[in-house]
Amino acid sequence: MRNNFTSRVQKVIRFSKEEAMRLGHEYIGTEHLLLGILKEGEGIAVKILKNL
Repeated sequence: MRNNFTSRVQKVIRFSKEEAMRLGHEYIGTEHLLLGILKEGEGIAVKILKNL
């Protein structure tokens, strides 16, 4: 199955899955996506979160 996600989004999804697995969860929730965004480290979302 082909996806149209950018490479950065694919990284965030991969990091999110890794975080969910590390925490022993069988799902990827918003908390895992947030951790994936932070781990990816680029983009406006990270800049905003760092300035909070």
